[in-house]
Formats: sequence, C-alpha cells, structure tokens
Amino acid sequence: MDQFIRNAQDQALVDWVAGLAARLAENSAAYDDGGRFVDGQIRLLHKAGYSALTAPAEYGGRGASLYELLLAQERLAQGDAAAALVMGWHLGITQSLRDTQAWPDELYRAFCEQCAAQGALVNSCATEPETGSPSRGGRPSTVATKADGGFVLRGHKTWATGSPMLTHIIVTAFVPELDRVGEFLILQGAPGLVLSESWDSMSMRGTGSHTFELRDVFVPDERALDFVAPGQKMRRSSDGGGWLLHIPATYLGVANVARRYALQFAASHSPSSMQGKPISTIAQVREKLGRIEVLRDTARTLLYTTAARYDAAPTREQRQGMRAELGLAKYAATNAAVDMVDLAMRVVGGNSLLRSTPLERAYRDVRAGLHNPPMDDVTLNILAERALASVAPEE
Repeated sequence: MDQFIRNAQDQALVDWVAGLAARLAENSAAYDDGGRFVDGQIRLLHKAGYSALTAPAEYGGRGASLYELLLAQERLAQGDAAAALVMGWHLGITQSLRDTQAWPDELYRAFCEQCAAQGALVNSCATEPETGSPSRGGRPSTVATKADGGFVLRGHKTWATGSPMLTHIIVTAFVPELDRVGEFLILQGAPGLVLSESWDSMSMRGTGSHTFELRDVFVPDERALDFVAPGQKMRRSSDGGGWLLHIPATYLGVANVARRYALQFAASHSPSSMQGKPISTIAQVREKLGRIEVLRDTARTLLYTTAARYDAAPTREQRQGMRAELGLAKYAATNAAVDMVDLAMRVVGGNSLLRSTPLERAYRDVRAGLHNPPMDDVTLNILAERALASVAPEE
C-alpha cells in the first residue's frame, strides 16, 4: 500500500495511470534506442484522455490538483519517462493557467476543449542559445517588433520539449518599442515557425526537445498575453510555480524503476559462492537497499507534503510565499533520484552497465532532472537567503 495514496479517488487515478504506463512500457525502449520522438506514446495518452488531466472539469478535463498530478506523473514515468516529461510540461502549464487565469477565459476554454477532444499540447519555449534558461532572469534575445494588428517575432528557442507535436507554443521576446518582455502564444503551423531537429542527448532521448526558429512569425494582438519589465515574472508565474513539481515526480518515477530492478535482482541473484542464498542476505547489499529506501521515502514525503500544503493554500500570495519550499522539494527529490539509481547500480554490479537492463537507461535519464528549473544553485541561494534573514545581525 502506497502511504501517499490518500483515498479511493487517488487510488483510482493511480490504477488508471498504471494501466497507461504498462502500455507505454511496451514500446518505450524502442523509442529510446532510436532516439525518436515518442509520438505514438503521446497519441496513446491523448486518446486515453490524459491530456486533459489538469483542465477544469467544466471545460472537459478532470481538474486534477497538484498532488494528483504528481501521483500520476510519478507512476506514468515508470512506463516511459520521456513521454511523461512531455506530458508533465503540458499538464503543469495547463494547471498553472487554470489557477492564475493568465489567459483570457475564452482562449483558455477553447484550449482546454481542444485538449479533451483533439489532444492539444502546450509548452513554454523560452530557453535560448545566447541567454540560457529564463529561470536565471536573462532578457530574451528573441525580438518582437510591433506591426499592424500584432507583433512580428524573430529568434531561436531551444530545449522545446515535445516540439514535434506542440499545438500551442508560448514564447518570450523583447519588445524594443515598449522596453518590455512580452509573452506570446504561437499556434502550430504558423508561417515562419521552423522546427530544427537539434535534439541529440544522452538523456530523455525521446522528448523531441528540438529548436524552434522564428523567422518573422506574426502574432496577433489577442495572442500577445503579457508584458513585464525585464527580469520580472509573468502573470502566468503568479501562483508560485508549484506546477514545476511535475519534474521531480517524473524523475522519482525513473528512480522507482531502478529500485524495483535492484530489489528483484538482490532477492533472486545467487552466485555459486553464496551456496544457494541470494545476495539480499549480504549485509553490504542490504545496507545499500536500505539507503535507497531512506532516499525514496524522504524525497516522497517532502514532495507530497509540499504539494498538499500548496493545494491547501487559500490565497495566491501564500502560494507565492512557498517558493523556497517548492525549490527544496525539487532539489531533494531530483538529487535523491540520482542517488537511488547509483545505489541500485552498485547492488547489481557490472551487469547494470548492460543495455539489456533498465539501469543503464535510468542512469542516463535521471540526470536530466538536475538541469530542469529551478537549478540546484538557485535553490541553495534562496535557502541561504532565507536562513540569513532569520538571524539578527550582531550589534
């Protein structure tokens, strides 16, 4: 029994997602081996209704909370981590738009209805070759020039996860005439939007995190959604960014696969020197397995406790005040996932390097979590500032 499943509704959700994960697992290795985008996996999830998990019920979705999103993502990643990450970005942004009301209601309703009926897919594509991750506050190199009835955008966006199937693409661009950074919604098939298949990674090979080139892409005024001073947060970020916890939930799912394999291996592997006993009877092996459990239980406790507090927060201001806690949960869970996989490989030994085991892939995939926002150094700085602010200076 999973201690973090709180009720029958949680159990039904996890059971449903477990069925989807099992179907994804049938083809997951083939996508990874070929470095191909998981298009078939995403279509399977669309058809099952997973795309509308966090859309409001009145707009055709399931209205999942953050806690429920994490339960679903952790389980889905055990079937196909790349597909789970693509869906995590989509579902997290859909939830954030629901909670912040950052889009006009008519636009958001139409998007959610497309999620439910047609499998619409959204992501925010803000990272650039020159500026890196937007989480570090750099001004976009992409430029939006005012034109009659809208804006013309020119630039590049990298690490566009899910890019081959994105129907709604959120991009940031600097607007010189306004001295502001704008957030713009580009729809699939827009003239001048060119996909460059640049993704060649050892981790999450199937996510299709390619590069978008914006060659004078016209965006009408009604899809110019926000304008802020450089370095400030968009309205879409006014909920504290709790939805980003889909990231550590996904990587814990990867680590769960490694954990399960190591436990099964330890309980069944019996070299001739053990005289019929499995290696799980060796003290050093049991110590490693125990450390995996400490890492997993600690990370999951922090992750789900934080999500529950976020869901229960009555105001947007209180959610914004949880920034340090949210960063801590991500930091603890992603680093725990990396360490869990490492320990699992030590239990299995040299065989863990073979591509015939799930550990080699888990080792590659789990490391990608360290490079998703917020990055470790950003979180550590926030926690240090919070600690220093609690100490009165000596007089």
